[in-house]
Amino acid sequence: MLIVHRVGKLRPLDQIVLVATTAMHCAEAFESCAFVIDYLKTQAPFWKKEKIEVGERWVDARESNDAARARWTPR
Repeated sequence: MLIVHRVGKLRPLDQIVLVATTAMHCAEAFESCAFVIDYLKTQAPFWKKEKIEVGERWVDARESNDAARARWTPR
């Protein structure tokens, strides 16, 4: 597995993260990439500050990100 996450000032539509995995079958490789992305969006210690027209704000994980992460939790 390879994860590259950019830092610093980025413009809208800039590519931020690269996740590469290997597996015996492509479906397993895609699934492992999905897991890593869901994990990064909710559990990794990244801080994201957006500059908007009326100032700045810190961005938290969205409820949809938490729901995506929950699908990986054993029941």
